[in-house]
Amino acid sequence: MAFEIVTAPLLSLPADAVVNQANGGLQYASGVCGEIFDAAGKLPLQRACCAIGSCPVGEAVVTEGFGLKAKYIIHTVPPRWCGGKYGEDRLLEKCYENVLNLAFRLNVATLAVPLLSFNLCGYPSERGIFVAKKVILRSPYVVDMDVFLSLSPCSAAG
Repeated sequence: MAFEIVTAPLLSLPADAVVNQANGGLQYASGVCGEIFDAAGKLPLQRACCAIGSCPVGEAVVTEGFGLKAKYIIHTVPPRWCGGKYGEDRLLEKCYENVLNLAFRLNVATLAVPLLSFNLCGYPSERGIFVAKKVILRSPYVVDMDVFLSLSPCSAAG
């Protein structure tokens, strides 16, 4: 397993699966989510997401990668930062745990993950990096998986 924190845009990373910072309705949105939808093919990805329906905060679901180089898109809904008084850290941990679990079940060898809850959700970046590192490094699912944590605020066309 290799774990690397990178500044490269999410969609520029070589990965079997990329993680989308989704909203609960799995709808097209701004930021990384919108760029993933645009690069994958907005209409087919939205159809696949509508077939799933929704995703609660902290959970993860998967669609195919459609037009991406990655075979899968793992969608997770991170918490919004509300000052740290509402269990945000635990919800963020659950996002990473569920993403890694799903990636393992899909037999993903390389996973590209954005810094979840950053930017639009207002999570403090240092705290978010700490949570991500803690979960990824202790996960039993990443023994044979390379994980890239992208600190780039948005992805680049892939």
